[in-house]
Amino acid sequence: MVSQSATKTKKSSQAPERKKIMPAKDIYRIPTTAQIRRLESDWIAKCDPNWGQVLMEVAGRGAAEAAFEVWEQRNEQLSGALKGSVAIFCGRGNNGGDGFVVARYLHLWGVPVHVWVVGNTKGRGAQADQAMTTVESSTNRDILKKLGVDVRSFASDLSSNFFDTPDGKSLSSSVTVIVDALLGTGIDRDVDAVFMHAIEMINGSDATVVSVDLPSGIHSDSGQVMGAAVRAHATVTFGNVKPGLINHPGAEHAGELRVIDIGLPEAAHEKPIIHLASVEMVADLLPKRAANSHKGSFGYLLTIAGSLGMSGATMLATESSLKVGTGLCVLATPSSLVPHLPAREIIYRPIAETDETTIAPKALWELEKDLDKATAVVLGPGLSTNEETVSFVQKFMSKVMDRSNDVPCLIDADGLNCIAENTKVFPEDAKHIVITPHPKELARLLDESTSEIQKDRIASATRAAAEFGCIVVLKGAHTVIADPDGNVFINPTGNPGMSTAGVGDVLSGIIGGLLAQGVEPFDAAVAGAYLHGRAGDLAAHMLGEASVTAGSLVECLPDAIRSIEEELPSDLEVMFEPM
Repeated sequence: MVSQSATKTKKSSQAPERKKIMPAKDIYRIPTTAQIRRLESDWIAKCDPNWGQVLMEVAGRGAAEAAFEVWEQRNEQLSGALKGSVAIFCGRGNNGGDGFVVARYLHLWGVPVHVWVVGNTKGRGAQADQAMTTVESSTNRDILKKLGVDVRSFASDLSSNFFDTPDGKSLSSSVTVIVDALLGTGIDRDVDAVFMHAIEMINGSDATVVSVDLPSGIHSDSGQVMGAAVRAHATVTFGNVKPGLINHPGAEHAGELRVIDIGLPEAAHEKPIIHLASVEMVADLLPKRAANSHKGSFGYLLTIAGSLGMSGATMLATESSLKVGTGLCVLATPSSLVPHLPAREIIYRPIAETDETTIAPKALWELEKDLDKATAVVLGPGLSTNEETVSFVQKFMSKVMDRSNDVPCLIDADGLNCIAENTKVFPEDAKHIVITPHPKELARLLDESTSEIQKDRIASATRAAAEFGCIVVLKGAHTVIADPDGNVFINPTGNPGMSTAGVGDVLSGIIGGLLAQGVEPFDAAVAGAYLHGRAGDLAAHMLGEASVTAGSLVECLPDAIRSIEEELPSDLEVMFEPM
């Protein structure tokens, strides 16, 4: 697999050392497919009509260096003098052209290569039609042939094996590395039978797979599998990381990422503007504590939460808000629950309750004094969807959240489920509101299915932010944070161990605590998601993913904050750094 340590692998004298280039441009920008295509076409038009060939050369060279490193690593694992070969599978477009460049460099560096063109060809072997769809890919195929490299065609005969040679021998045992250059960013429908067969054979091989730009069969924006997709050990992508490499399931198919700087300028600032959250920006967003400060300097958070049997959610939310530095935290919860809550640094506010021990509508009037003092509000953890509680939430939205002072408010869990019954209660300007739904909760709000939400998480979060006018934090693997203006951040921290009860309540408290301390809503959402995931990563490191609990996240928050202040990046951020 490709990693930073791989750069230390000894190379042959024929292959030059790869040097790390750190351009001044925003390396954490993630342009959409449409944006990157416009950028490339505009850049080619500005530079020279033939500049596309230059871009392909630079991209292919970078991918070749990555493949060479993997090949050397695999050779070290082989006994004796036997050296494995590299099989390169090319489509007919520019992705295939990149593959031809990879094949050329590997051939010149002394690596045994086998090249196939995949598509609906006529005939077989040397007589097969190998017409490419772009000038650049045709040029690089022809150069490869002039160097004496055998470029075979794989046609629609699905009984054929890629690794079979014309003399009937199989190369499968000698191929140690596969370069996947079948399909690039242009795929918008399920792969056809020929490519599906090719993908199945690649995935069934024991070779290490390096994908060019993105794994073939992955939608470059949504990350969805288009019928079938290559499972790569590493992906070498060009210019910028594509959204489909971060969205699941594309992220699972991509393996380790390497970004090759091919000399493109910044992408235009057109919506959506997608970024990966970085430790540097989060460190800047975390509140600073002056020497002459006091508890009033760090906010007054009112948390409205809880119902019979759900006090654990209220405690996780309030305790995590204190761990991120909130000066004062008031928990408003059904009155009969208060005597049973533990003694903590929390002020308990008993409020009116229903017969089912949930918050009653008249509690709204009991909260007036706290609402006047609050610098932020958290609404929702453990609330229930009792009919009277739904009425309380609806009244809260219409009578409190629309008031002129725009107190920032985070709404989560049952708070969102109560709002889903009438989303018109969102105020016209809701940029002071942060909602933190998981996919099923967002599906209820948008009146869609959960599967539709998950098909394109970035698009779903962006659509919800625009429709409701608020900040949306779509929880899940690589949480997506979107605002109504088309700004999107993808969170790089977190792990599967966080798939456990109460973890969302911790996130509510973290973001609520940052809001209370005066961090702007969108900034608080981005920083809170990052900090939440970092705490989860530390907990998983100490306990193992299976043993992570919401409480362990709360305990890890101090260390998570320190690690962010020291600007220790996540693994994904390191992969974003261009080579």
